[in-house]
Amino acid sequence: MAEPVLRIEQLSVALPPGAERGHAVEAVSLEVHAGEVLCLVGESGSGKSVTAFATMGLLPPALRITAGRVLFHGRDLLRLPPAELRSLRGQRLAMIFQEPMTALNPTMPAGRLIEEPLRIHTSLGAAARRDRVRELMALVRLPEPEQLSHRYAHELSGGQRQRVMIAMALALEPALLIADEPTTALDVTTQAGVLALIKDIQARTGTAVLFVTHDFGVVAEIADRVAVMQRGQVVEQGSAEAVLAAPQHAYTRALLAALPGPGNRDRPPRPAADLAVLEVRGLSKTYPPRGLGLRRAGVAAVRDVSLSLGVGETLAVVGESGSGKSSLARCIARLVPPSGGTVAVAGQDLSAPDVLLPQLVQVVFQDPNRSLNPRWTVGQSMVEGLRNLGTPAVEARSVAVDLLQRVGLGAEAMARTPHAFSGGQRQRICIARALTMRPRLLIADEAVSALDVSVQAQVLLLLGSMQRDLGFSLLFVTHDLHVAVQVADRIAVMHRGEIVEQGPALAVFRQPKHAYTQELFGSAPGRRRAWWREAMARLD
Repeated sequence: MAEPVLRIEQLSVALPPGAERGHAVEAVSLEVHAGEVLCLVGESGSGKSVTAFATMGLLPPALRITAGRVLFHGRDLLRLPPAELRSLRGQRLAMIFQEPMTALNPTMPAGRLIEEPLRIHTSLGAAARRDRVRELMALVRLPEPEQLSHRYAHELSGGQRQRVMIAMALALEPALLIADEPTTALDVTTQAGVLALIKDIQARTGTAVLFVTHDFGVVAEIADRVAVMQRGQVVEQGSAEAVLAAPQHAYTRALLAALPGPGNRDRPPRPAADLAVLEVRGLSKTYPPRGLGLRRAGVAAVRDVSLSLGVGETLAVVGESGSGKSSLARCIARLVPPSGGTVAVAGQDLSAPDVLLPQLVQVVFQDPNRSLNPRWTVGQSMVEGLRNLGTPAVEARSVAVDLLQRVGLGAEAMARTPHAFSGGQRQRICIARALTMRPRLLIADEAVSALDVSVQAQVLLLLGSMQRDLGFSLLFVTHDLHVAVQVADRIAVMHRGEIVEQGPALAVFRQPKHAYTQELFGSAPGRRRAWWREAMARLD
């Protein structure tokens, strides 16, 4: 066999003193060959991203490599002079990061972003660079390249931003491409497009790909080989089919068992409730024109939507980005004013001036890092809503401590700030904070989409148990149909602002009737692999 493009030998990366373990990565050995996709899989904190960043020489100062070699075509990247390593990055080594909104320079339009590596690393003239930019934009299937090249990151969709990053990474046809969770926050149809794009380009150019992810559907879709990491160590390696269809290590089996879907559903079918907690009638939302002439007409995000939600019931609203599901949730929560229609919770019109909205509706958002004030202690965040409504401090603290204990965190969490907790723990805090108000309706807007599968399973179980204990109704917004069928009594599918299909969760999941719902299922990663479909059927 030919020499691998990348060979990692016994790599160890030490954590700072006082961390929960000594090493972020310990004695890791991997190989990636030309034309091959190796998926590095594991939970948050497993060391997979640290391995990728160590390979690129992008570790933060607090992390220190203590042993091992990272060989790129036989050259040890860890011992190259900084200038030589910088020269390799962008030319022969490239990386796609998880969050393009933070990775892309917001002051540069898309065309200049893609042109930048050509300007820095080649002697091409301006005209040749422009031609190459157009070629790259066509390669990654960006629509209307002449117009899009002048738009900034905030004016692009999530999928378009990710494609710009891919074009930047592939500008100089690198021998090694490292992709760090590049599809985590994308809906299934956009995700399918990005995965197909990476696989197609990799096959045509012979690029070696190290793909970091926690999504086993993505692994089934794109991987040739898989390496599973746990607490800094590789615990299992092999072909994608061997590892995912017949896992040998207990940790791999546990991760697969935590995948969302009917197999993890603990909600028996329930009769329709007599009393509706949420009543939405003819709801519409049109956003006004914005930008410098880029949009002459407003955007109709929600079109004449009607739905209801019973006492203690869960309704999952699913659809891809731009379908209107988050706009619907925000209109219901009065975070944005609707353009038409009515919303009532527990019989109260939410547009009424005297309505006590915090006690009727609360929202748990996707990113707990942005939902919690980083300067406040958890205790301050937990009691804020109650104190604003006049609840005495002692009573507010008692409610907060009780809910923190219910979500698996003790009273000691009250004195700590959000940075002291993991992502899953921060989301638990957000759930507890929302429930301090004892709302009749809880809206979860993509509340688990950025969590790895085991933490996601824990948070979903927590939501179910809290709902049974406290009796609130749940509007669960998600782009993941497998999550929807696990948590929901009913599913409503949105497309272009309208609900195109609605029904019992298992019925919609197993026998979707609308063409759009069928397309969503067909776009789910891994669906093209027969062995993966069989493995998922066994879990269900």
